[in-house]
Amino acid sequence: MAFDFESLRDGYAADYGFAVCLVDARGAPVCGAAALACDCRGLSDERRRECVEQTRYWGETVIQLCCDSGFAMWAVPVTENNRLTGGLVVQGVELEGRPPEFHERVQNAANALLQRALDANLIHRAEIDLARQRALRERDRFLAIEAAKKDVASDDIRTLYLSEEPDLLSAIKQGETGNARSILNRILAGIYGLAGDRMELLKSSVLELVVMMSRAAVEAGAEPAAVLGRNYRSLADLSAIDDEEDLSDWVRRMLETLIDSIRAHQHYPHSLLLMKAVKYMQANLHQHLRRDDVARVAGLSPSHFSKIVTERMGRSFTHLLMQMRVNRAKELLLHTGKSLSEVAVECGFFDQSHLSKHFRSHTSLSPGEFRRRSR
Repeated sequence: MAFDFESLRDGYAADYGFAVCLVDARGAPVCGAAALACDCRGLSDERRRECVEQTRYWGETVIQLCCDSGFAMWAVPVTENNRLTGGLVVQGVELEGRPPEFHERVQNAANALLQRALDANLIHRAEIDLARQRALRERDRFLAIEAAKKDVASDDIRTLYLSEEPDLLSAIKQGETGNARSILNRILAGIYGLAGDRMELLKSSVLELVVMMSRAAVEAGAEPAAVLGRNYRSLADLSAIDDEEDLSDWVRRMLETLIDSIRAHQHYPHSLLLMKAVKYMQANLHQHLRRDDVARVAGLSPSHFSKIVTERMGRSFTHLLMQMRVNRAKELLLHTGKSLSEVAVECGFFDQSHLSKHFRSHTSLSPGEFRRRSR
């Protein structure tokens, strides 16, 4: 990787405002490691390498999440004689709450990074052209699949999904590999019986099945970014399959991988997930907060989220939320001159009476008494 990285880095930062890091073929930082700072602190070398590989495969810069906190990353490959030697990576770009023009700026910056790599001969233009042609073929195949899905057999397959889906999703969420595999075998047998030898219809039906299973895995606690990354890599394998037996093996491997993701997530530091949920609650106390919505933000199933809150916080979600609202009310009473009705609205209480009731239960004082004594 003998090239003037500093000049490329400085020019890119000046034009687009994003810092670039140079990584090796494994995704480990080589130069500009300071550019890899991200609030989640959880980005691995493997995920950086995957981002590089995806851009190389599709011939276009792929923007993806570098973590579950809403931060984006993109990368482009650096090759030598068609061998991957490293990549240029931008990460930790916050997308949440940004205006549309910022998202457009991100897309332009991602495209420009690939163009600069091409201009600097860091990757062969012919390789990118071939990748783009492959992407066009994949698009045409997808359109053909969508057309095939409109026939009667496709409707019958969806009916089959509806009958078997609840049991399969339940088995996946519980991590019951054996039971999930049995149900999956029944579904596959039904799909093959209905689709016959139409391989494109078989593939589209199996792909829908994997999407359904992936959703169940995420709801059960699997890390969304990890599930997305595995699915993304597997699409290339799926496109090359032309045999029913290989297709069955592929979808069974996907099932095993998704259940492994759920199990792996059991070791994910719950303190980070709770921190994410609490941060969201603090920012939205004025809204009607439902447990299921907050759990979704944390990337956990509602029941699992409730269990973790009780274990780590020593109280239920409802009690935690009310304590946070009362604490916010204390801050406003101490440091602002807002009326009690204004404080109630800003803290998510129905009205002043609702505020007074819960404030007294937590402090043994009314809001007015608390303000007077504190001052």
